[in-house]
Amino acid sequence: MSAGIIWSAGPASPGNSAGSDFPESRSFPAGPAGVAGPRSPAVSTGLAAPDHPWAEPGSRPAVVFRRCVTNVTAGIFSWDMNTNEVVREQGTYELYGLPEDGPATMETLLSRVPEEDQADVIAAMRQMMSSCGTYEIKYRVLALDGSLRPMEARGRVLPGPDGRPARMTGFVMDTTSLWASSEADPLRLHEGAERTALTQKFSAALASAVTVDAITAAARAGLAAYGANGLIIVTEHEGLQAPLTFYGFDAAAARLLGDPAPSPGSPVAHAIAGETPVFVCSATDLAHRYPHLAAMAAGSAHQAWAAVPVPDTRGRLGACLMGFARPREFGTGERGMLVAASGLLAQSLQRARMYESEHALARDLQRGLLPRGPLQAPGMTIAARYQPVTSGLEIGGDFYDAIELTGGRVALVIGDVQGHNPIAASMMGRLRMVVHAYAREGHGPAEVMTRANQWLVELNTDPDLALFASCCFVVIDPAAGELEMCRAGHPAPVLVSPGAAPVLLDQGDDLLLGVERAERYSTVKLSMPSGATLLLATDGLLDADGADSDGHLRTLLGVLADGAGEDLETLADRLLASPRRTQHGDDIALMIARAGRAGRAARPAGCEPYSSSSRDR
Repeated sequence: MSAGIIWSAGPASPGNSAGSDFPESRSFPAGPAGVAGPRSPAVSTGLAAPDHPWAEPGSRPAVVFRRCVTNVTAGIFSWDMNTNEVVREQGTYELYGLPEDGPATMETLLSRVPEEDQADVIAAMRQMMSSCGTYEIKYRVLALDGSLRPMEARGRVLPGPDGRPARMTGFVMDTTSLWASSEADPLRLHEGAERTALTQKFSAALASAVTVDAITAAARAGLAAYGANGLIIVTEHEGLQAPLTFYGFDAAAARLLGDPAPSPGSPVAHAIAGETPVFVCSATDLAHRYPHLAAMAAGSAHQAWAAVPVPDTRGRLGACLMGFARPREFGTGERGMLVAASGLLAQSLQRARMYESEHALARDLQRGLLPRGPLQAPGMTIAARYQPVTSGLEIGGDFYDAIELTGGRVALVIGDVQGHNPIAASMMGRLRMVVHAYAREGHGPAEVMTRANQWLVELNTDPDLALFASCCFVVIDPAAGELEMCRAGHPAPVLVSPGAAPVLLDQGDDLLLGVERAERYSTVKLSMPSGATLLLATDGLLDADGADSDGHLRTLLGVLADGAGEDLETLADRLLASPRRTQHGDDIALMIARAGRAGRAARPAGCEPYSSSSRDR
């Protein structure tokens, strides 16, 4: 509080007295005189008393004081301006840090006002003494411990028999608690805003995390803002409660502190059993409540702990245990924040575990629909990759296969069924088997695509449930150095002959499968010399969005050119590692096949090395 002064004065109403403002009071006699000097040096106020007597001695009745009932420390006083004597209620001097038997003068009281405030206080009192009326003054006094305490005095300046100001009466109170309360309100608002901001930031971090590892990383950053430097999360899995994840604790501490067994007990066990948070403020507190954990706490990086029970979606209780580096008292606001943070964390972990479970199911289903193990064929080396970008139960429709045919020939097929869901995945598996069966019957590429198209059209009787698919079917004859290709709306393969630039095989692009029953598909025959490398891929790898739609394809062709003699498994990994350019991303399936031993350079008939201009043609 500054030394600012607030005061007011005005004429007294006729017949009004101090008693009307202060119940149970009377007119005030002169105080005792001849008392010893003040405890602190006397202050020269320069407050000259009027040169006329206030009243004849002995003409005033006795004074009766009653202690005020108030929510602050207060006392009543009366100051005779003529004699400079102060009559005060018992305890008034305590407000000024003075002994009860000290001198009863205004100088004594003013000696407790800090030196830098005295000039303002004396100037205000001179104003108050210049006329009769009410006043209010706010100032500071020095407590015995050296601290400054805010004070407030209110009352009335009363006239003497001649009508001139003669006596100041009123009460003085210590307003420290009022100031603390008024200053605490903005502080509480600030703390509340901080808590809200922390919770919102923590919620945002958890919302973007979809795996247990990602949520643990978000929790590490988010809980640090709450002061926590360690976390153990205990959940039920397959009928048993055990720590799911933790950080900041070593394995032994996580096992002991996160033990959900009621005996010998732990903060987590009691939080779950009692269904209420458990706060341990220090290592001493932990050792007192859990003696078997005392040794662990002695060398721990944590000196305070909070265990909060959290339910899962089926109502089973787990718990979050947070560790803090230093002992701390957990206030009401902080406890509420930690409980809220634990609830957010538990919900996010349930979502992450469900996501991971669904993703694992989708991954296993996808793998079950694709060929198992490495693809092998006589006279060929084949590498294949499948890289999903979908999440949860979203399952892509990309597929590939290698089929051994008669005469040492090999059929390579790759396709993409519309959609990312179990229906698309199921259709992908069925279409792969249909193509495989027609190929094994000995049909050529165009006939296989025609029959597969008719099969899919017959399934698409409901327009709302119709599915379409792209497909590329290639038959390679390594001995003859030839390939036959049929494309049903699928991205063109890329052929890299030894010593030659990569070539985009963009001939014969026919209609997607499942659209038109009468569609007739065509076969393109090309040469494929020994040592040539053929890439078949879905649009997740080959297609491009944006203004520079050819830029990424040129990069891929460069990777293929550099890896013409490279191990195919390494080349497949390098192709997958190339930067993605699609705006939304898509699953990727790819096959790389190399025929026999490397031979002389050869260019497929009717094909030119890829360039953006030739592609546009």
